[in-house]
Amino acid sequence: MSDLPVYDAVLLPGADVNARSVRLSEWCAELAPTEFILQAGRLYPHISLYMANFASAQLGAVLEKLGRVSERTFEIPLEADRFAGNDQGMFELFYRKTEAVTRLQEDIIAGLDPLRVGLREHDPVGRVLAAHRLVAPPVARANLDRHGYDEIGELFRPHITVARFQQRDQQVPSGPLPPAESFDEIYRTLALCVMGEHGTCVEVVETFELAPPVRDRQP
Repeated sequence: MSDLPVYDAVLLPGADVNARSVRLSEWCAELAPTEFILQAGRLYPHISLYMANFASAQLGAVLEKLGRVSERTFEIPLEADRFAGNDQGMFELFYRKTEAVTRLQEDIIAGLDPLRVGLREHDPVGRVLAAHRLVAPPVARANLDRHGYDEIGELFRPHITVARFQQRDQQVPSGPLPPAESFDEIYRTLALCVMGEHGTCVEVVETFELAPPVRDRQP
């Protein structure tokens, strides 16, 4: 499936959290070599909801499904919980998972999973998924087998990946971090993005605004 583009259905932050994420990514790169730096208009800060291969002939249907999801989904407030790194060199900002964001992911998967083509070749850390699924924990393997994506249900942890350190065992920056709560956000924009290496979003295909709360609607 390497000839098919990989897409990511995501939540995009507003201007303030976008800028904070970019600055934090730049700061990480100043402290140690990284694989990428988030950049406004080029590598987009985002919360991943569903990654999949789609054929070009299906792209219109994918966008239609996302548009319908956005129409019935209210904007989603999320509280930033903590920064954390992993053994793959990823440094991430995690949000508290809520019923609303979980329901959004489930709605997106229900609409898009029937349109995907097979299994992605690689996951964001570069593992070959066809081989990784054979050794993945049972829940992750079941998600991959059913939906082609592992971070669903109990494995869904909403986050922004800020950086990936070239030295994989360097999990967190060696310096003072901003308060996690400064990344609290009301997420209003759903998007379909083209994925690049390391789980980055390199192109925004289309955006969809989530519905405002009932109290904000005009009579």
